[in-house]
Formats: sequence, C-alpha cells, structure tokens
Amino acid sequence: KIMMLRDKEKEFVKYWSVKRAAKLQFYLGIILQIVLITVTYKLVVNYFSSEIFDLEVFLQYGLFGLILGIVVAYFKFRANEKKYHFLKSK
Repeated sequence: KIMMLRDKEKEFVKYWSVKRAAKLQFYLGIILQIVLITVTYKLVVNYFSSEIFDLEVFLQYGLFGLILGIVVAYFKFRANEKKYHFLKSK
C-alpha cells in the first residue's frame, strides 16, 4: 500500500504510534492536568471570594477532577485510536 497522507497526518501517525504504547502514562498525564486545573480553579475562587479554606470542598473538587480526567482521557484516547487506525488503513 502506498500511504497518501499529508504531512500533518504522517506526523500524527508517527506521534500516536509512540504514545499509544504508553496508555497508562497518557491517562495519568491528562488526569493530573485536569485535577490540577480544578483544584487551582477552586483556590483562585476561594482567594478572591475570601471564603474560609475548607479541605472537604477541595477534596470534592479533586474527586470531580479525577472523574472528569478519566472520562476525558478515555474519549481522547479512543478518538486518537480511531484516527490512527483510519489513517493506517489509507
């Protein structure tokens, strides 16, 4: 088969063939980013609204970030896999 892919598509195939082998690291990276974003968001909101620091609320935001991160990582991995397999079959 002759792959008739654009440069951007070739870069994606090359990039994803490496990333997909490290599925756990891919998931953990996205989960960590989202947990940090949600907790940082709550810290900023707390700072500007002068609320009292409540550990339980931060744990709830952390848990929310964890769940959201798992969902986002799953769908992002799945979408990249579909794109990868589609491009590989061209």
